[in-house]
Amino acid sequence: MFLRAIVLMAAGLWPLAVQAQDLESLRNQAEQNPAALARLRQAAVSQNADAAFYLGTLYSPLITRQESTVVKGWPEALRWYRRAARLGSARADFDMGLAYEKGLGVPENPQRAATYFSRMAAIARTETAAPSPAGAAAEQSGSHADQDGRPHLYQPAAFAPTDHRSRD
Repeated sequence: MFLRAIVLMAAGLWPLAVQAQDLESLRNQAEQNPAALARLRQAAVSQNADAAFYLGTLYSPLITRQESTVVKGWPEALRWYRRAARLGSARADFDMGLAYEKGLGVPENPQRAATYFSRMAAIARTETAAPSPAGAAAEQSGSHADQDGRPHLYQPAAFAPTDHRSRD
């Protein structure tokens, strides 16, 4: 945790990490406190991706705690997840991908699920690693698929294959 804080400070991301923790705390307060719910909703409406994501988790029927301030339901959960995804939240892209993969509040749609999962992977790749020369070339060409056209997920350089032979 200490090392992560140092890395975040060095990268200038510390305020964002603190803000995310504050929003998670606000989300937890919003389970019981209408004033906290109103603050979280205001942050989400003000184009804050993390706030929109946390608001979606309040409404998600899959996440049950002691919420007394909201009525659980997919339409409202997906509304906030979609907003968060549009604002660049990888976690919201993941949850939207699951919704379309499993048919949670929406009809099953593997293609839409793959689109959300691909966006999530692209965001994760951008946020977590410096691109390799090959990755940078693929990013510039817009390619997110292997030679067979299958989407591929990010692999940290430490775990990437060392040769270019087929892994099939």
